Amino acid sequence: MKSIATIAECLNARQDEYRYLLIDPLKPVMSWNPLHPDCLKEGQGSNFLQRVLRPDLAWSPEHCPLLVLLASPGENCDERLIEESEEYALGEVLYEKRYVCGWMSASLDPQEMATWLAELCKKIRPGAIVPVFEPLRLELLRSTADPAQLSTLLAPIGRWIFLSATGEQTVLSGAVNSKEWQLKWGTEQALDNYRDIWRLLSAWGLTSGPLPTDAARQAAKAWAGSGKVGLNHLSDRIFLVLNSLTLPASVTIHDEMKTLLQKVASNPDLHLTQLMKTLPDAVWKEQRSPEPKVEGI
Repeated sequence: MKSIATIAECLNARQDEYRYLLIDPLKPVMSWNPLHPDCLKEGQGSNFLQRVLRPDLAWSPEHCPLLVLLASPGENCDERLIEESEEYALGEVLYEKRYVCGWMSASLDPQEMATWLAELCKKIRPGAIVPVFEPLRLELLRSTADPAQLSTLLAPIGRWIFLSATGEQTVLSGAVNSKEWQLKWGTEQALDNYRDIWRLLSAWGLTSGPLPTDAARQAAKAWAGSGKVGLNHLSDRIFLVLNSLTLPASVTIHDEMKTLLQKVASNPDLHLTQLMKTLPDAVWKEQRSPEPKVEGI
């Protein structure tokens, strides 16, 4: 079986491009961490670190992402730095904020790349700023958008590597084609629900074994479906979706469960999490049945 190339191998294969690491200071790291900006810039040139002035935070540059120049065209990357950043990234895949956003290659020099990334935040959704460089947002974009349109959006990029919510190495590439970017409803919905999807993934990771590789896609789909139930409380909605993702049988197939959901949805004073204990054991037994179920709610 063919082995998966390391991040360093992927980047070093792009010898005709600049190679970068993108970090986000909104998730602080200790000053002694080798990935801290002060440690990174020791003994390096003036263009080694480049601020990405995301439009919604341009007034506060110190809180904006940093592009770290790993290698210029014709050079090899510092593999130690890539390995350290990957190790750190693996430890934060289910955090709400992640310091290591990803690794990139492009023909754009550091200043051009920083400008392009800042502009990209304005192109995802008209009239809004979307920090699409954040790994979970990028994963949701990848799993819900039209691949050809996304490729057009990323046209200047040779490789964009990031770790998914399950720690999988994910690679995107840009390409010039005829399909212009258009924000799909499902993509817009997933980006709008970004924080709730993160909460769900975090809870899912704590309550079950290893998550499936497409956990973010499943979570986004299930979360969107749960909106049709009409629950009034966030905790109830997370509870319902979490059960739908972890129990062998669909959570809503039993008539008594359907009745309970309708009752809770029609009365804001009621909480599903409190009333679930009133369900008979037969309902829970049916939900834990090993029979195959339809994905989601």
